[in-house]
Amino acid sequence: MRKKASQLTAYLLVFILACGLSFGQINKKDTEGISLQQAVEEALSNNDILQAAHQKVESTLASLRKARGNFLPNIDANFNYSRLDIVPGFKKIVLGNIQNDFFTFLSIQQPLYTGGKLTQSKKKAEAAVEAQNYSFQSDQLNVKLAVTLLYYQLISLNNEMKILQENRRQLEVQEQYSRLLVQSGHMSELELNRIKVELAQIDGSILRAENDYITVSNDLSVILGRVEPAALFPADSLELKPLGINPEALLPTALDHNPLLNKFEWDIHQAESNVYIKKAARLPQISALAWYGYEFGPESFSLGKNDRYFLGLTARMPVFDGGVISADITQAESQLGQVKEYQEYLLKNIQTQLHNLYLKLEEMKKQTKIQEQAVDQAEKTYRLALIEYHAGRRSNTDLLDIQKSLLNSRLQLNKAVVKYNKSKAELMYALGIL
Repeated sequence: MRKKASQLTAYLLVFILACGLSFGQINKKDTEGISLQQAVEEALSNNDILQAAHQKVESTLASLRKARGNFLPNIDANFNYSRLDIVPGFKKIVLGNIQNDFFTFLSIQQPLYTGGKLTQSKKKAEAAVEAQNYSFQSDQLNVKLAVTLLYYQLISLNNEMKILQENRRQLEVQEQYSRLLVQSGHMSELELNRIKVELAQIDGSILRAENDYITVSNDLSVILGRVEPAALFPADSLELKPLGINPEALLPTALDHNPLLNKFEWDIHQAESNVYIKKAARLPQISALAWYGYEFGPESFSLGKNDRYFLGLTARMPVFDGGVISADITQAESQLGQVKEYQEYLLKNIQTQLHNLYLKLEEMKKQTKIQEQAVDQAEKTYRLALIEYHAGRRSNTDLLDIQKSLLNSRLQLNKAVVKYNKSKAELMYALGIL
């Protein structure tokens, strides 16, 4: 009996110490530690979507160079060769019968007047570059948000596994202590089985969390642009940092920083320039043309006698086109109206989105405070229940229920903290400052 009593006392001490331990650490073997900043920088450098978006920027820059180049003279080197048999059937050169003719010359063409077409084309190309730059910034912001949300999810799952593993260790010690109580006749086998059931449930929750962790880690690896998925371990922790922006400053901040809102300003400039370009098609297109060269035939090969040159102007103006130009103008004006209407819609949508996200953030802040209080109260209740349990005033079933309540409170607090951080990230994304 003394031996059993000493064993009970030893297990009791171990049990009390185990219940007072901080959250355990998950196994970091075969994992790669990475901070949120490192993850964002890697994604911005290697993400496949951003690589494609960068090519679009290069394409619009090439269009701008083309629009600027249209103002410069067009210089071509020309070579013409022709064979002419005036009298059919003659194979040799005879008087009045030219068989071969060579004509080499340089030609220069310079636009003089296009009705503003070239100027507006350059403005349209410049606006397209600015719009594409903002579109690229928007793509970067999308990648940042995706990385941030997945990273926060990794932290949440990591914390969840720590909480579950700590709870499991407490249950294991409690199971060992209870088994001795059963052997000594102070506890029934049913209460011991209850602990085994709780352990099985915890094992199932840990397995689910581990699978979710691997899935999220793989998804994050894809966004980072990695060829193969990696087991990533978050080096950062979640904090309840305030947003630092007043509700009245939300819309002005978004107007200054949100890339989509800024992009639409340049989309409108593009559409306006396109209207002018279509209208310029009704005006005359005037160019200066000059060429100089040499023509060689069978009569003479002398450079002094065979030089040719031309100086002149070319003008072209539509007289009748079946209404094609009018249709193009109508289409361009309609596209301009569509862009302006969509800009108004986007502005209203951003206003509503900012308001809703701010309300959600405030709600998550309050929920976090409530869950912190719930955890504090659950920990106090559990400590008192543990004392009463060892004093014989509480059953094993009561202790398990209180312990489970503490576990749920900790898990709920973990969810509340990650929801707050996700809400904050989504609001900063809408503001364009993530």
